Amino acid sequence: MTDVQLLQAVYLVGADLLNGLAPVIQDSFARWGSATEMGDPRFPHGMPVTVRGHLLTMTTDAHDAFGLALVGLHRHATAAALGPIRTVAETLAWARWLLEDLDEDGRRARAYRRTMQGIDSYTEAGKALERIAGGSADAEAKWLLAAGQRMKEHLMVMAAQDGVTIADKPGSASKLMEQYVPEHGGFLSYAVLSSAGTHPGPARAMQFYGAPGTGIDYDFKGKHHVRAYWIAQAILLHLNLCALAAPVLGWGQGWQALGKRTRDRLGPLSEEAERRYVEPLRRAMVGKPDPGGPPPPGDPLS
Repeated sequence: MTDVQLLQAVYLVGADLLNGLAPVIQDSFARWGSATEMGDPRFPHGMPVTVRGHLLTMTTDAHDAFGLALVGLHRHATAAALGPIRTVAETLAWARWLLEDLDEDGRRARAYRRTMQGIDSYTEAGKALERIAGGSADAEAKWLLAAGQRMKEHLMVMAAQDGVTIADKPGSASKLMEQYVPEHGGFLSYAVLSSAGTHPGPARAMQFYGAPGTGIDYDFKGKHHVRAYWIAQAILLHLNLCALAAPVLGWGQGWQALGKRTRDRLGPLSEEAERRYVEPLRRAMVGKPDPGGPPPPGDPLS
């Protein structure tokens, strides 16, 4: 199988997952997308507060991100596709944190923390507006701050009525990745996805377009094995997220068949893509000099 064929085969597995999940997610909204299921009449602010509501919105956002990465990498080699893959990875970490506690009150406490983080964004935006725009945006800043305070008070009252203590902040996204997604590379994977996919900088080109022995190779129509590798990673991340969501959102036999078919087809393709992408990098790193010393003759990355 050539690199081009490998890319196409991995892409078709991902496309089958993307298209197969669309009606499953749509049905979830038909059953669980009401204001009652997503939220609570005591919190009339258009933001999910239930475990099911958070998981449905998280999975839907991740599905959209997965589609962007899948289509983008199928069309051309682009480091920008790593940004959406980071969204899927981070969502998986959050979902595992949310569902880690099997106790209903424990999960509700964590769901309320997720809601509180959404509320905090209003407060942070208002403070930033005050600091940057000053008096010219005074009305807008005050509106955001007041909205954040009002939502916070409503959520605190809800928690007190339910006898629930809102869970503590779980830490940064990088810590969540390290703790809850170790099989996908943990913090190291998150760091690569962040620096190469979302933060433009001088290291970005090397991280995605680097080629042992040639330096940086901007082959936008090539890099088929690199694209196959990252699509496979995105599929695995999304599969694991969906496996968490399925029992909570009531996904039935249709999802089970789709999930099994995807894993069975992806397995050997993912292993081959990883071998072609990772092994040359590992070989290139053998005998690399100390960063403070000169490169040896024939250095593969010099």
